[in-house]
Amino acid sequence: MTNSILDTSPTTPDAATDPMDIAVSLFNRMEQAWNDADGGAFAAVFVPDTEFVDVRGGYHHGREEVADGHQALFDSIYAGSTVRYVVDVARSISPSGIVALASATMCAPIGPLQGTNHARMTVTIVNRDDEWAVVAFHNTLVAVGA
Repeated sequence: MTNSILDTSPTTPDAATDPMDIAVSLFNRMEQAWNDADGGAFAAVFVPDTEFVDVRGGYHHGREEVADGHQALFDSIYAGSTVRYVVDVARSISPSGIVALASATMCAPIGPLQGTNHARMTVTIVNRDDEWAVVAFHNTLVAVGA
């Protein structure tokens, strides 16, 4: 089963606690922010002290670094790019924790990744103060043919 921004129907009656629905909601927000080229909105789904590994293996600590880094990308090598996320798996690891695996397709009109690129990410989501947010994000570029 895949869920994307185009599939927003709840998979259970209790969408507030269903791991897939929570993950899809967060990825929908990231997708919309990416496609709007809004680094701040992209990072808004992350906890303030998030851990983020980008597609090149670079490490970024904190929501502010994620926001600034993405805005710099949106303003330069990823200008005009679009992304589509699909949550492949999301499961509870505790009452306040979820691990999710997702796939991304990014289309970039310019820059070193010009063309269509695919990535996979592992994301840890936590509930802090009744709000679900990303605490760790690891992004991996998928090699052509993989």
